[in-house]
Amino acid sequence: MKKFIFAFGLAVLGLQNVSAQFLDPHFGVGVGVGTTGIAVDVSGTLNDYLGVRLGADIMPQIKIGTDLDLGIEDKTNGTTIDQMSQYVDDLNAKIDLYNAGVSASQRLEKVDKSMLPSGNLPKEIGVEGKLNNATFHFLIDAYPFGDASSFHVTAGAYFGPSKIIKVYNKEDGFMTPINQWNNAILGAEANPSSLLYTQVVKPNNLQMIGAELGDYFITTNPVDNGNVEASIKVSGFRPYVGIGFGRAVPKNRIGCQFDLGVQFWNSPEVVAPTYDKVTGKYNSDTTLEESNAGSDAGGAIKIISKISVYPCMTLRITGRIL
Repeated sequence: MKKFIFAFGLAVLGLQNVSAQFLDPHFGVGVGVGTTGIAVDVSGTLNDYLGVRLGADIMPQIKIGTDLDLGIEDKTNGTTIDQMSQYVDDLNAKIDLYNAGVSASQRLEKVDKSMLPSGNLPKEIGVEGKLNNATFHFLIDAYPFGDASSFHVTAGAYFGPSKIIKVYNKEDGFMTPINQWNNAILGAEANPSSLLYTQVVKPNNLQMIGAELGDYFITTNPVDNGNVEASIKVSGFRPYVGIGFGRAVPKNRIGCQFDLGVQFWNSPEVVAPTYDKVTGKYNSDTTLEESNAGSDAGGAIKIISKISVYPCMTLRITGRIL
């Protein structure tokens, strides 16, 4: 028994020596700046060969505003915007008659002129584009040369929103009269014997308001309460690989770390609200396919879809706390 206890004691001492040699944990914090925004993380090392990082990347929400022509004059038989008020009045008058002859579920809303500038359908819409790419990250650093060099190979993942770019109307509910106009056109076409169709829509060749992109008709969905949003979507889970120099937990109190790598976020998708004239259904988030979007839009979608990785370059100031 004494021999066994002695042997066991030697084994424990041997494991302690191994543990002291290969497990030497330290902890630190870091703050940096780069293509992922402002990075803030906490870090730990198991030994001179292996470390981990957990943090957040704060990307400023850059906004760009502009005005887009709605192309309404093209949908109203060449009528100018200033003449649109008469069409709106004619539609509203016939909508009252139309509603009197249909069930409650089929009734149409009148075009709300109080929401229209000067009582006319708007020629332009104010839109805003916003970059939305704040992320979290979990990274594992491997130092192949141990204490001899701060060169490291990194693998891990970033986690972020799927919609990284959004384009939307600045004024809440701005597209409500457009929804009402479109629904009036659809109601008239569904009831070709109605006065709404025979006396207003057909003789004036009135059409739904939206943008034709190949096989797609881009327009706001009524369930979105007069708002419209298009976006570019990527994967929310983004594997990362990279290389760099410097330690997340420096040997001294303060250090510097440089990283260069890529996030794999799959092929970006262009998403927009559409109306399918074949099925008669709205969709707030239709993924636009290159082959169906026409030559100009299809070419842009093709270019966007090829950007399947996001380059990451970050310079950090690191500090050791334990």
